[in-house]
Amino acid sequence: MTKTAKSKDVVRARGTWGNHFEFILSSMGYAVGLGNVWRFPYMVFDNGGGAFLIPYFLMLILAAIPVMFLEVSFGQFSSLGCISCWKISPLFKGVGVAMAVVSSYFCLYYNLIIAYTIRYMVVSFKNPLPWTGCNNTWNTPNCYTTVSLSQDNLTQEDVQLSTYNPGTPNTSFSEVNHSSLDSGPRRIRASEEYWKFGVLNVSEGLNDIGSIQWPLLVSFLCAWILVYLCIIKGVKSSGKVVYFTATFPYFVLVVLFIRGVTLTGAMKGILFFLTPDFEKLLSANVWKAAATQVFFSYGAGWGGIHTLSSYNKFSSNTLRDTLLISMSCALTSIFSGVVIFSIIGFMAHDSNQDIQDVIAAGPGLAFVAYPEAVSRIFVPQLWSFLFFFMLLTVGIDSQFVTLETLITAFIDELESKFPGKVRRWKSWIILLVCTLMFLVGLPFVTQGGTYVMTLFNWYSAGFTPLLLALIELLVISYAYGVDNFLKDVESMLGFGLSMYWKVCWMFVTPVIIVGIMIFSFIDYTPAVNGIYTFPPWAEAIGWTLTLSSLLYVIGYAAFYLATSEGTLLERFKKSITPTKEWGPANNIDRINAGYAPLPGQKDEMETEAIQFEEAPPTYKETTFIDVSVNTTEDLNV
Repeated sequence: MTKTAKSKDVVRARGTWGNHFEFILSSMGYAVGLGNVWRFPYMVFDNGGGAFLIPYFLMLILAAIPVMFLEVSFGQFSSLGCISCWKISPLFKGVGVAMAVVSSYFCLYYNLIIAYTIRYMVVSFKNPLPWTGCNNTWNTPNCYTTVSLSQDNLTQEDVQLSTYNPGTPNTSFSEVNHSSLDSGPRRIRASEEYWKFGVLNVSEGLNDIGSIQWPLLVSFLCAWILVYLCIIKGVKSSGKVVYFTATFPYFVLVVLFIRGVTLTGAMKGILFFLTPDFEKLLSANVWKAAATQVFFSYGAGWGGIHTLSSYNKFSSNTLRDTLLISMSCALTSIFSGVVIFSIIGFMAHDSNQDIQDVIAAGPGLAFVAYPEAVSRIFVPQLWSFLFFFMLLTVGIDSQFVTLETLITAFIDELESKFPGKVRRWKSWIILLVCTLMFLVGLPFVTQGGTYVMTLFNWYSAGFTPLLLALIELLVISYAYGVDNFLKDVESMLGFGLSMYWKVCWMFVTPVIIVGIMIFSFIDYTPAVNGIYTFPPWAEAIGWTLTLSSLLYVIGYAAFYLATSEGTLLERFKKSITPTKEWGPANNIDRINAGYAPLPGQKDEMETEAIQFEEAPPTYKETTFIDVSVNTTEDLNV
């Protein structure tokens, strides 16, 4: 009778989580980010309210969760980052490179949002809060605010309009015909003016990039320093940071929820959030927005999930983890939406406007509606600081995980070429990357920086992750073989999977992604920032961003085929076949999964005697290729 070798965790040089709870928290922090507190309410606001929730949950169940489960299992099984894990099919290694490039784009503009939160944290100590008045140098004649910040039942007489000149006494609402709010230039709340003109000092458009905004520059620098400190020791440090950053936001959200639902008009906003406008479902843009949102929020197609799970124990339950993380993310999105729309409902009631008109839609939604709420809580400076500190903690863990994705991917690659010589310099590599990212990101802190950020977000975070996830699904399902992959996953779980996952990976999810991309092109609209529409040359730059990452997929495949030996058909067959190194990192796990052990492992835990009383194990019948002298390992990415 054969004894089965028990998998023992080998402390590899690349590091592992201190415990599995750190992985769960890190994954939740990665998935539950500003995409939930900032982007999700914005997407709902911009896509017809509750109608957006229908395609959102369909995309979640049929697309995002299947891809997330595949990527969690993919990274954990191989114990490698998003580039090196493509030993499963070397021809498509460029997919991993493209994921790393997309993550680098994300890091650039996402840290700008973190810089915004730092800026708001600093000014939260001012009394009064700078977004509660209209007598500041940045205010316009269209600014208005409220006199009483402690009463919920505000009347029209409570609303005041201000003049542009600071220090000029406000004109009472009773002295101004109420119809002036419904005609002429749109009245703008003080909180929105502070965001647009006090913080951003926004220019007319992308053609006017303007000057650097020094307060934002300092905040941007602080954001990068925080990210560096969080990941300086890899998962050993980031795994401890998330104990706070992944849990604290819920405390503040609960407090804001309690305050939000007690405001007059809150129910009007919540109903707008939950009531579907079925006509909106006829627009392909709504479905594209839902698919993009779930991929954006869950990080599917970005490479971050591969990275986080690659530090797991081989026997971790990836199915349980996927469902736990995805459901937490979805519920947080809805809860955040209820909180912010309760506040928007109050703002609409307060100004006697429709929900759609109360503020200009855009990424600044969280920096207009939420500040309006905290200004109405007792000791507003305290709650303002706590709220923006919460935003900081929400964003920072998503940011450092994404940066860790980029760094892990390339360090894993370099370590394969120079074993034991690269990983010890990781802290210096992180410092170099953060410094370069800061310098490249300087255009984001100019007067036109918000337009640059929108361009990056619109093009680098929309189409590309969808296509990369599609390629990943097709390669694993058809090139490697979905049955082979199911056996790999079952070797980790210890139990079989239902047909649901096979059907989704092979048919349902790819069809959904292809359909969304086709209809997106049919119903294509250029990027916008509020009411600003980007000119054609800006669109060209945006599509260049998209193609710049996708070219790695095509370019690498062409290079690999061109430099391999044999006929074109022979090269192609070899290129889609797993290398001999593909499989679990540790030999005990490889044996249990049915793979041949790798030579040269010297870890004492792995070289313990494994006695087989009748026969040696039967290894998986998979043809492997040896690329040790091939150009796959020689390409300097």
